[in-house]
Amino acid sequence: MHLAGDRAARAGIRSITDGDTGCKGNTDRADDSGIAARAELAPEPAVRCRPGPAVYNSPHPAARPPQGLLMVTARQAVITEPFKAGVREVELPDPKPDQILLAAEYSAVSAGTELAVYTGTHQWLQDPKMTEWKFPFRSGYSAAGRVLKVGKDFPGGFQEGDRVSFPGNHASAELLTVGQERCRVWKMPDDLPFDKAAVAVIARYGLGAAVRAGLTLGRSAAVLGLGIIGQFALRCLIAAGASPVVGIDAVTMRRDAAKAAGADHAIDPSAGDTRQQLADFLGAKGAEVVADATGVPDAIPVAMSLACDGGQVVVVGSPRGKAKEVNFYDDLHRRYIEVTGAHGNMLFEPAHTRLAGAWDINKAQMWLLRALAAGRLSLAGLVTHTIAPEQLGQAYEGLLKEKDHYLGVLVKWV
Repeated sequence: MHLAGDRAARAGIRSITDGDTGCKGNTDRADDSGIAARAELAPEPAVRCRPGPAVYNSPHPAARPPQGLLMVTARQAVITEPFKAGVREVELPDPKPDQILLAAEYSAVSAGTELAVYTGTHQWLQDPKMTEWKFPFRSGYSAAGRVLKVGKDFPGGFQEGDRVSFPGNHASAELLTVGQERCRVWKMPDDLPFDKAAVAVIARYGLGAAVRAGLTLGRSAAVLGLGIIGQFALRCLIAAGASPVVGIDAVTMRRDAAKAAGADHAIDPSAGDTRQQLADFLGAKGAEVVADATGVPDAIPVAMSLACDGGQVVVVGSPRGKAKEVNFYDDLHRRYIEVTGAHGNMLFEPAHTRLAGAWDINKAQMWLLRALAAGRLSLAGLVTHTIAPEQLGQAYEGLLKEKDHYLGVLVKWV
């Protein structure tokens, strides 16, 4: 995948095929945390600081915060057009009073959203009102790192060097401004490593299944689709006390990851009638809670068929498009099934006061960070690849075409 030379030069983007871009997975056995041993990556500083009134050239900038003005050269991963990705460098100025400058250690790939952009199929790419959703597109929305510098009016009491989780793009440094949608920063527990914290924002989209279901303790649950969002839906249901919890996916590696995280059972839909397989395991007509994480509209009626009468179906994957056939009378109305959406952003907005437990985004993210630190939320079997930024395009190709090998992908910046 080469970018045209003159076009790339004008955009300041380097082709992902420059240098060694082999996107090798972690072949070593995962440790108890579920984070496999990392392959060595070519060393390159995540943030380079250029001369201003103060010059700072440490490869780990947050470890020794600068005094005075700071000019940062940040590396940003960019999807330049469908099926092409690269890395560009941009200069970030000293933060204004209402801004915070963050240096990333790791960012995590959200396959559903990022692949929809990478393949050019995301609906917002065609929406003229969504001006930020155009090529070149900065992908990613889940990262962890350190505070580099804080504007004097930025809220939250953050200090230079603080370890934080944030909804960052795939970039070595981010400048966030109060009032922007993505301007959210959460302090990490002291004992939580950056690679684990990097997945926390993505995890919120799976958490919606447990939160929206309300009471989960002792209730049977099934998760349809075990990609990254489905994995977090399953793992959060387990952490919330649902039992038994069943994962459903045709990909063997995904089922194995679910079982490694503590799933009671995993079903291969290609091995026979899925509804019958689930009923045989549960000894009941269906699960009390079913989470659909496929992102496929036609899968929602399937999820409805897997729920028991009076059960709940929670849609956590983003179903882009329209379902062809839904029999609302027989499959929903007569069975008094509840079907609800649980988008990881909108679910936690203040308007959703019906949520038990007074959940908001901050509460959700702090629960996830604490659960990750304590081990209540397992990452076993989840992260299959840790890559350099230049390897992101190849990781997208792997997520598209090699589902037996790719699941969770981390981008290492330092």
